[in-house]
Amino acid sequence: MTRRDRLLEQMGITQWMVRNPAVLRGERGVRFPASTKLIIITDENLDLNSQLLKDIFLSMNITQDDVVCVNSEQLSLIPTPITIPCWVLGGEIHPEGVKIMFISPVLSELILSHSAKQALWKQVYQYDENFTTKAI
Repeated sequence: MTRRDRLLEQMGITQWMVRNPAVLRGERGVRFPASTKLIIITDENLDLNSQLLKDIFLSMNITQDDVVCVNSEQLSLIPTPITIPCWVLGGEIHPEGVKIMFISPVLSELILSHSAKQALWKQVYQYDENFTTKAI
């Protein structure tokens, strides 16, 4: 603790740490590459090389380079409306301003559940004009 910190503490002055200085500078917002075709919203750490995700991306006719993953904290920094299709992994997050949204359980549950995979496919197929969906 520095001398300045001790003096401020003795005077009863609380010091605050800025966690996101970009917001104060007016840089609020998350930017996506122009090539982004799918935003995955999840708080879990995803391995985009998992076989199930590769198969899903292949059926949507996109590559993992076309996918951006964000967590619930970053979600609040995305300007609305969100025109890029979003896939919410897990039911805890409810984004607003999303035009096209798919919802599924977390990846570990999705891998084990045939009915969850079918439900996800039905959602994706509903918006097949946004993807050139194909059978694999």
